[in-house]
Amino acid sequence: MTAPSITTRILRLVVEQAPISQSGLKKLSGLSMSAVSQATNRLLAKGLIQELGLRRVSMGRPKMLLGLTPDYANVIGVQLNADRNLIIMTDLSGNLISEQQLPSGELSPKQLSDALAKFLNTNRDKHIGAIGLAISGLVDPNSGECLRSTVLNWTRVPIAQQLTERFNIPVYIENDANAMAQASLVFGQLGQAKSAIITTYGQGIGAGIIINRQLYRGNHGTAGEIGSALLADGSGKVLEDVASTKAILSQLADDPFQKTPLQHLQELDHQPSELALEVLTQAGHYLGIALANLATAFDPEVVYLVTEPQMASRILLDQVTQSFQQFRLKLAPQLTPLQFIAESRMSAQGAAGLAVNRLIDEISSEM
Repeated sequence: MTAPSITTRILRLVVEQAPISQSGLKKLSGLSMSAVSQATNRLLAKGLIQELGLRRVSMGRPKMLLGLTPDYANVIGVQLNADRNLIIMTDLSGNLISEQQLPSGELSPKQLSDALAKFLNTNRDKHIGAIGLAISGLVDPNSGECLRSTVLNWTRVPIAQQLTERFNIPVYIENDANAMAQASLVFGQLGQAKSAIITTYGQGIGAGIIINRQLYRGNHGTAGEIGSALLADGSGKVLEDVASTKAILSQLADDPFQKTPLQHLQELDHQPSELALEVLTQAGHYLGIALANLATAFDPEVVYLVTEPQMASRILLDQVTQSFQQFRLKLAPQLTPLQFIAESRMSAQGAAGLAVNRLIDEISSEM
């Protein structure tokens, strides 16, 4: 292994496992203590990592703990999912520095570019190392092109190239589920787990799949596109046709029980109509089955379902839990847990994590 690749490996471990000592890095990397020491010294000299203090142990000398230097650079994360379009700035540890709400719904590439220009101008005293976009839809991370996003009404938009040329800052894109999956590794939410499925729920439904702490994309980069998976009822419908927030609100648009137009699913939890109960139960049932099938196919340590807080209907999530528990594989002694996360900045933080992830690769490759 060459020096740059060793340094990259050690940096990755520091990012994902901090606070960690050199002996901990040696154990996890399988490298010699000499190689670990040389790599950490390079990273310390660069200022990319820092000493966090000593950890006392019962026997032997205290161990110096290492961690990423959060303010080495800042990144921008952009959430584009129509439910909530948002720009945030974080440090390398994911700590929020600044944010700007964008209009919800469809957003043209020019509108996005102009909003970013305004945001960057407001924060012109900050050093921005990279920009990450988390888009609800099908994207090509290598070319930086949004292939198709129905919620934004984008088709074949080379958005990363357009923004890079305007701002002279590296821009990276991912679909929102994959961005969140990568961010869970970079920002430490995944902890020690080696495998997980992170499912995003809103107007679109998708899953980011982590195997051996690596994002699994599949042969054509479409792994986890469960929103486009056919239902097993012979109807020809896909999951998003019945279970997405857009589908639910559409089915209830003419519900005579509703005196005002619905905006959020949580509104249905208080005195729901018979139709609302039926629609939410059906949606939760199919979504729970989809998550159970993912758990059966990939056998992860944990499955997460992440949604906007106002879309986290108790009726819906209770049915998701019931169907997931009913249909998940029960052969193993330890059943795969399902956990819910309601977070208003979910995809923006994922985009920031994507930017940190790619920025770290760029920095370490130059050392």
